[in-house]
Amino acid sequence: MRRYLTVLSLLLVCGALFGQGLKQPPLKRCPVKTINFEQGLMNIAITSAITDSRGFTWFSTRTGLQRYNGSVLETINPVAEGDTIQINYPVFFLNEGDSSFLIGYKKGILEFNAKKNSFYKRVSLGAEDLTYSLVPFKENMEGIWCLQENKGIVFYGETGRPAYPFPLFQAVSGDSVLRTDDLFQNNKIIAVNDDFIFIRVSRKRVLQIDLQTRGLNYLDFPGEEICSILCTKDKLYLASKVNLFCIRISDGAIIHQFPYKQITADLVNMSTLEMIGNNHLLVTVEKHLFEFDTACTCMKEITNMNGELFVNTGNTPFIYQDKFRRIWMLTLNEIKRIQNVEVPFEHLLYPKEKNNFVRCIYLDEERHTIISGCYNGGIQLYDSSGKALWDKPLITDEVKDVVAIEKLSSGNYLVVTLHKGMWVLNIETKQLRAIDLNKPACSSLQIRENSYSNSLQRMDDSSILISTRSNVYRCVFRKNDIQSASALVNTAQIYNYPVTTFLYTSGGALWLGSETGMLLKLDAGSSLKTIENPDNYFVRCIAEDELHRIWVGTERGLLIYSASGELIKKLTKESGLLNDFIYALLPDDGKTNFFASTNLGLSFISGAGKVKNYTKELGLQENEFNTQSRARASTGKLFFGGINGITAFYPAALMSGNDTPFIHITRLVVNDSLYNIFGGAWDGAELDLAYNQNHLQFDIAAIGLLNPNEYLYRYRLHGFEESWQTTHQPSGIRYTLSPGHYLLEIDCSPLLSSSSVYHKQIAVIVDPPWWQTWWFVTLSFILLVSTTTFIVLRYNKRKYEEQIRALQLQSGIQNERERISKELHDNIGTHLSYISSNVDWMIDAPVSFTREEERVRLSAVNKTAKEMISDLRETIWAIKKESVPLDELADKLKSFIQTQLILKPEMDITIAEDIGDNMRFSPTEALNIYRICQEAIVNSVKHSGASILTFSIQSGTKEDFSIIIADNGGGFEPMKEHNGHYGLENMRHRAIDLGAEFSLITAKGKGTKVVLVRHREGRELSL
Repeated sequence: MRRYLTVLSLLLVCGALFGQGLKQPPLKRCPVKTINFEQGLMNIAITSAITDSRGFTWFSTRTGLQRYNGSVLETINPVAEGDTIQINYPVFFLNEGDSSFLIGYKKGILEFNAKKNSFYKRVSLGAEDLTYSLVPFKENMEGIWCLQENKGIVFYGETGRPAYPFPLFQAVSGDSVLRTDDLFQNNKIIAVNDDFIFIRVSRKRVLQIDLQTRGLNYLDFPGEEICSILCTKDKLYLASKVNLFCIRISDGAIIHQFPYKQITADLVNMSTLEMIGNNHLLVTVEKHLFEFDTACTCMKEITNMNGELFVNTGNTPFIYQDKFRRIWMLTLNEIKRIQNVEVPFEHLLYPKEKNNFVRCIYLDEERHTIISGCYNGGIQLYDSSGKALWDKPLITDEVKDVVAIEKLSSGNYLVVTLHKGMWVLNIETKQLRAIDLNKPACSSLQIRENSYSNSLQRMDDSSILISTRSNVYRCVFRKNDIQSASALVNTAQIYNYPVTTFLYTSGGALWLGSETGMLLKLDAGSSLKTIENPDNYFVRCIAEDELHRIWVGTERGLLIYSASGELIKKLTKESGLLNDFIYALLPDDGKTNFFASTNLGLSFISGAGKVKNYTKELGLQENEFNTQSRARASTGKLFFGGINGITAFYPAALMSGNDTPFIHITRLVVNDSLYNIFGGAWDGAELDLAYNQNHLQFDIAAIGLLNPNEYLYRYRLHGFEESWQTTHQPSGIRYTLSPGHYLLEIDCSPLLSSSSVYHKQIAVIVDPPWWQTWWFVTLSFILLVSTTTFIVLRYNKRKYEEQIRALQLQSGIQNERERISKELHDNIGTHLSYISSNVDWMIDAPVSFTREEERVRLSAVNKTAKEMISDLRETIWAIKKESVPLDELADKLKSFIQTQLILKPEMDITIAEDIGDNMRFSPTEALNIYRICQEAIVNSVKHSGASILTFSIQSGTKEDFSIIIADNGGGFEPMKEHNGHYGLENMRHRAIDLGAEFSLITAKGKGTKVVLVRHREGRELSL
């Protein structure tokens, strides 16, 4: 039993000695972002990574290919030459150049061109069925060098045909490399330069292949377990479980070696390498990440902002740094995105202490130390680099709540506590001594009635102004002790205004802040003036700038006054502040702008009121700071105390940066459907949409060193809006657009560097509907002009024709009157002559005649008179009209038929009327038509012996008009001459005058049909 205890004691002692032998390198605190399933990671087995020239980072997982756009991971199935390639297995990347990289997969090798946003097939294997993807590891002028299953090292030239330049490297050796888990875990077991290929073929052996001679050489490391390798032009670096080696390639000599036991006591199962630049290495040692130089000297350990490891359990099998100085650490279940730059903010705290609630800070530049007083945490001491000089803070029951510290002499400091009086700290002895305040000269100093917000201000070598709730006192110190204390303000005048803080200005005025929010100003002439605070909120701090303006921090914003007390400006959250609760103020190097610590971060406020904000994510101790906890070094370095230590920085460092991000539209939704911005249809410079694709929603992200939310964005859609929109989370931006051309303008700048502004412009074109396109409008205009011209010409032609018709009508009427006059003269004159001659004959007859002969003679005269009256009536009817419509003419004919049927009531009459075009006739035309029909009707009624009469009239088809009069009478022979009967001949003459066709269809015993028709195409204007 005693033997085991002895061995155990020896082990503990050795462990302690070993632990004491660790050389802890300086920490490099870097911001980190974790990417996992919440961002769309589809498999925790991540095998490789590469960043394209546009800033997107691609990952190979056990189940496929993904791309990170700054916000989420997208699953990618490449489209090359019209083929969609389904990838659900690990692939391998090879960086080809500035804009392209290669992807080895089971069916060959793809090239992705980031500028064109498209894939190309570089090597196609055809029908070969591989278990593992091709591993491209080198490309030169000859072609692509790969590790391929069942073939070993294969070379593919421009033709795509394989060659086997290393027959001595058997395929079985290549397959053993492909099957190792390390190839899929860290991808760093193959290294190449211009002359050699290095392959870790086993844990203890590296194969060296000479590309010139094709010779093979094995490098053995029997005492090591090699995890990863990389090479430069003349050096080979190996990371084992125990050491980091640098080997000269020319002779294989180990020129540098670093044992990991110097920097970690952990058992190392994994170590991997990454070259950054030309003279630095990133090295993971189990859970740790270190930065080495090329001489294998450990420079720094890289941690998160709190100085903690990025990985808590397991190890780090893969690291990769891209050109944006982003380190991609692939752990066993997530991705760490690390910004490989030291943040400009230093974080001072006692790491082993739970309480780092810093209330006040004093900088002793003579001794190069920093003293901080904590609330419920005592006193802390740091050197100028921020390293804690004591194992733990100095704290006693009386000195635990420290509100102010000021130097009295070398090594001795005044410590003002909350309600516990004042003390003197000797920093060399680490002793505290209470100051006796019972002296008569100090009787008015009610220091134990101070408040948390009270402060002090040194006036000269012996005088310090110290505030309590009741007043501000001038305290005189000599030999590290107080000599006197006198109030600066009449207590009765400020009795209703409990003092919170004060400032004695360069002009000799005393400004007081109060718990009520009232500001008081005591000028050099002892005149007390009250200054209104707009909202009357608690005053936390007061400062003066180089222009003698007074800056007042309250619990509801920041106020800027002139030296005389006039309010110049008020700033709140609406002005850009993160929070209205202002704790402390410090000027920058120019002393006209201020930094303000708040309840939600740190804000930079320019004299013009421009605000820039910084939060914990950028390296602050926390977002919450403390009242009056600030200090400024003569070098311009600023210190702000908060609830978790001190934040220190140089203002100029915030304005410097080396970041060149790319601005991208990372998500585009058109009409509620995701637009494929990756499929090659859109190159990111112009977006062309149809007229009905006008509802847009998109996210913007700057892809660079920083996380996308660490940039400040300004954007506007020119053509839709003129004002700029500002945000640091530009997601879910919506527009509804009318057809037209727009320009999306985007500016972004890192939050830490407002002077660095990056720009992007995207043309957005919403095409008009086809009926609004230029060609359709042009054709429509031409058609409209042509149609209008045609209508106008047609209208003018008709007007001209109407005028001609009117003239012809007038002329025709006159001619008609003359003709009718002549007809009246001829017809009526003939009838009258006949009557006159018969009457004369009866009067002058030489012989007497019988009563029957007299009756016959008188009947003939009567008949002639009646015919004359009828002709006269019909002639008058026609002559009274300027024109006769067809329907009126039809009615006239139907009326005539009815009068004729009185003579023959037993005759049946059939009338058919279809007047589609109610055309108009001149009086002559109407009279001619009437006479023709009249003759036909009379013949049918009186002479045909018919029992049925048919009358049909129609218009508006192919004919102007057509009239048919038919009967079922005895008919006659039309060719036979009928002496003394001129009716048919007159009918034909009248038809000719009409410009119509007259047809007579009859035969003996078969009835008679008279057809009068005028065809439309042959119609001429007849008046």
